[in-house]
Amino acid sequence: MRVSYSSLETFQNCPAKYKFAVIDRIKLPKSKEAIFGTIIHDCLRMYHEPSRLVSPTQEELLQYFIQKWDPLPYQDKQEEQIAFGEGVKILKNYFEKNKPSDFKILNLETRFEAPIIDKSSELHQVTGIIDRIDLIENGIFEVIDYKTAKKMPSQEYADKNLQLAVYHLGIVNRWPSIEKESKPVKLTLYFLKHGLKLTTEKSIGEIAQTKEKILSIIEKIKKEEKFEPRPNPLCDWCEFKPYCPFFRHQFLKEKTPSDEEIKTLISEYFQIKSQNDTGVKRLAEIKEKINDYCDTADIERVFSEDGYITRINQQRFGYDMKKLKAVLEPLGKWDEILEIDSPKLKKIISTLPYSIRQQIEEIKILEKEFKTILATKTKSIK
Repeated sequence: MRVSYSSLETFQNCPAKYKFAVIDRIKLPKSKEAIFGTIIHDCLRMYHEPSRLVSPTQEELLQYFIQKWDPLPYQDKQEEQIAFGEGVKILKNYFEKNKPSDFKILNLETRFEAPIIDKSSELHQVTGIIDRIDLIENGIFEVIDYKTAKKMPSQEYADKNLQLAVYHLGIVNRWPSIEKESKPVKLTLYFLKHGLKLTTEKSIGEIAQTKEKILSIIEKIKKEEKFEPRPNPLCDWCEFKPYCPFFRHQFLKEKTPSDEEIKTLISEYFQIKSQNDTGVKRLAEIKEKINDYCDTADIERVFSEDGYITRINQQRFGYDMKKLKAVLEPLGKWDEILEIDSPKLKKIISTLPYSIRQQIEEIKILEKEFKTILATKTKSIK
């Protein structure tokens, strides 16, 4: 299987988005955040271009930014001016802290492949692009990935970052001498809005875990049938909302009597919910009608002026006990779960090697599947 790192990350965050982007290949305009990030990346590539005999001045850097600037994604002039100002600030701060002559840059916008072989000897290629590769002291490589995110995460985020671990695999595949000479690789996330770096390194054990994790994700992709949406904090920036069962209701153009009834029912639902457990019977009736509507419309979230109601798919799994015993008893783990305790079993499974976890995953049995309703009231604007 040939798959990009970004596709692996997309599948982890939301299988439905992976399907829309990778399988269905739905082409949509980039978000304003993505366009902004691309422009900043272009400017930094120009600034550090190794073939230039003379480094660009700050004025030249900002002029290049102005040439690349795209006002179209923004809703109004004020929003555009704020974004433009952020871009100017990022580049000015970067110029002050980073002189091209201070770095030995090997490559910019480097495409890479990271080969990984699974237990059945099938070769998988993980691909991607590294923003910048430097050669620093003692012949050590530093991989730098630019970030235009507003929030600055913790060091732990960098230490556990799968993207950086994949970059390590990619750069070692490009320059095998790194691994032969047991040289470390500096892996850096450069948060441009803050002017700060988070740097980490990967041990041999962590690289092995990275390969296991990638193989696990690939295996899940290959076995996936439904590619169900998974609501997460990134939904607000997702370009596939008009196709997603959790947001499609917001984008309906043709209204029907059922659509108007649903809005009325959502309003009544929130009113009854605020009446301290009264109207339980009516709530049950409303839930049933909302579920029927969602089933008919093939959506998982409905909206009104008062808020929105989300259906969450719940699954309860069990195990074929004979097969589970056959896996755990040779490891001396069976006696620990003679009395089935789901939390204890989950904890034990998390400590097992990748190959054993896969065996246990294959003997899971879906015992029950149902929908639950979660109501989210829209905050009033004062």
